[in-house]
Amino acid sequence: MDYSRLSVSILDTCVSIKDGHLSTTLYHKPTDNLTMLHFSSFHPKHIKTAIPYGHALHIHRICSDEEERDEHLEVLKDALTRMGYDAQLIDRQFQRATARNCNDLRRQTRAATDRVPFVVQYFPGAEKLHHVFRDLQHIINEDEHLAKTFPTPPLLAFKQPPNRKQIVIHSKLPGCQDSSLQPCQGRHCKTCQSVDIDTTITHGNTSHLVHGMYSCDSANVVYLIRCRQGCPVAWYIGETEQRLRQRMNGQRTTINRQEGSLPVGEHFSGPGHSASDLRVTILQGGLRDRQQRKVAEQRLIAKFGTHREGLNWDLGFMSHYR
Repeated sequence: MDYSRLSVSILDTCVSIKDGHLSTTLYHKPTDNLTMLHFSSFHPKHIKTAIPYGHALHIHRICSDEEERDEHLEVLKDALTRMGYDAQLIDRQFQRATARNCNDLRRQTRAATDRVPFVVQYFPGAEKLHHVFRDLQHIINEDEHLAKTFPTPPLLAFKQPPNRKQIVIHSKLPGCQDSSLQPCQGRHCKTCQSVDIDTTITHGNTSHLVHGMYSCDSANVVYLIRCRQGCPVAWYIGETEQRLRQRMNGQRTTINRQEGSLPVGEHFSGPGHSASDLRVTILQGGLRDRQQRKVAEQRLIAKFGTHREGLNWDLGFMSHYR
């Protein structure tokens, strides 16, 4: 830690005492050479335009003294110029940033959005998809089910195409992948004995690689139920906000009560079967909300065809479009 009786540097901020008052300014590590994305890089234009604005806003928010702020902005401008940014673009974005009210910036929090993200690999001209979404939104609005799911045009999001480093170098060693789902070893957990630790789920010519580590305590997941006796049509894909063990407790209750009106209960309460034949694994986790779970569930049901040859009655929330 770099500190004295009059100042202390915390992360990117230096706090000091000047004339009996606290003063803040930008702090750089001695090894920081201000390297940033070159303007000629293969990235969307709005990202490269936002870099001068974002850095300037960062400085404007931290520096309590305008003279120190302007000195840091000059250093930033020199660094941006070396990276190919146009001087007029830099000045324009700096003016946008410094026109903001600092007090508002320090209190600002990002508002949540319920817009569905449409993720696509970036390519030249991909920004024009904004106009496509806007022009076609009226078609979605005419369908009562789609209008509820997509009340506003999708949020266009770009993911980076594989670069040479990602193509050549792999971060995982082949054959060393850990199991996807492990028993939680809870004293009263009845799901542990039903856990299936397969990392690759295969059904006919279709396979699915499970990413991530989960346990019976994992929540907000899409899960797969299969029959320990190997019944080929006893595949059920579901989603739950609950912990997996809580959801499986509900499934076992359905089986033990022989509630044949439900697909899982109908199969496992049938002749020669019981709740002990139930096997469960997690297909996908880390989902934030019901909408994400429903979309992942529908995609996996369609992938494995469990609505045609399985225990799923339909395609979930997209069943109206079979």
